[in-house]
Amino acid sequence: MPSVGAIVAAAGTGSRLGRGSKALVRLNGRTTLARVLELLLALDEIDRIVVVGPPGRLETAEQEVRTLQPRKPVLVKPGGESRQASVRAGLAALGGCDFVLVHDAARPLATAALFRRVLAAAMESGAAFPAIAPRDAVKRVEGNRLVESLDRSRVVLAQTPQGFAYELLARAHREAADAGLVGDDDAQLVAATGHVVTVVPGEPANIKLTTPEDLEVVEALIREHETAGR
Repeated sequence: MPSVGAIVAAAGTGSRLGRGSKALVRLNGRTTLARVLELLLALDEIDRIVVVGPPGRLETAEQEVRTLQPRKPVLVKPGGESRQASVRAGLAALGGCDFVLVHDAARPLATAALFRRVLAAAMESGAAFPAIAPRDAVKRVEGNRLVESLDRSRVVLAQTPQGFAYELLARAHREAADAGLVGDDDAQLVAATGHVVTVVPGEPANIKLTTPEDLEVVEALIREHETAGR
């Protein structure tokens, strides 16, 4: 069986959220980091995990890991000044494996089915990410002026987890660093190498915590799910 590692990008400061580190925000009593790690630890496909956490709160992140009593290796490492730098640090800490899944701790509602769907596609094509179609009309603007309307059928909203052959992602990060390329996500860096990146169906509930409004929606969904499960 191929070896699979996971990187949890958890170093974001959450400036727009206004609640400190997004990975350590509590939702219905538990941090987003703990929720993501619990799912990863339950996935038999994943052999080891690296959390790239907020440098100023590594002890807190480590305590979250210890509380879960993991039965597979989980390393906590300081993140970089950008998400891209954090993932690069996570790759170095992860060491060699066949495939790697990269997920944002700020997306605590991703399901096991989504992780498996991305991993299966990555194992087949070398690179995959999940996405959903935009519901609203999509426009390109400059300042406050409409430039053009875009074809929604040709636009998607990217999510994580994203999955890659380890060596492919490591090479993409090295080449991006050499070229000074800053990408929105890892899929963009891999695409810049010329490798085709597969798109798989994402999940509408896989919301990224960015604003206080996101926090309200995600917490409401978690409370509804956990109350129903009692």
